[in-house]
Amino acid sequence: MSKYFKAGKAVWKALTSKKSPTITSVGIKKDLTGRRKTFEEMRDTADTVYKKYGVKIGESGKTAKRKAIIKGSQIHDKYDKAVKARKKADTKLKRKAIGGASAAVVGTVGAHGAAKKKFPKYKKVMESDIVIKDGKLGLKAKKKK
Repeated sequence: MSKYFKAGKAVWKALTSKKSPTITSVGIKKDLTGRRKTFEEMRDTADTVYKKYGVKIGESGKTAKRKAIIKGSQIHDKYDKAVKARKKADTKLKRKAIGGASAAVVGTVGAHGAAKKKFPKYKKVMESDIVIKDGKLGLKAKKKK
């Protein structure tokens, strides 16, 4: 096994290991700064491993490095897409909740108006203030503004 092969294998292992702050990183940033930081960490990790083995990066090494960096970029894209979909779903849910609440208010107001027309006692109670007179509850007409 040549030292080039060992170095390439070590680079790939370093870039894809659980300790690597790159491909398997959980806290991937949405912003471009995080993306750039991930790219630089991956590049530096590969360069460090190649330097450790004392080999010059050949064409296959560049290819392995490029593939790992592309995979990291794809993870960023997938994360960004998931965040965007979640925000869109939240917005739809909020719209539905607001629409449902406003429909309930409209229904209540409509029912209140219909009840006032159909039931005179309901109208009398709803358009009166409740007062206590001589220890008894009573109704008093509201003052008009």
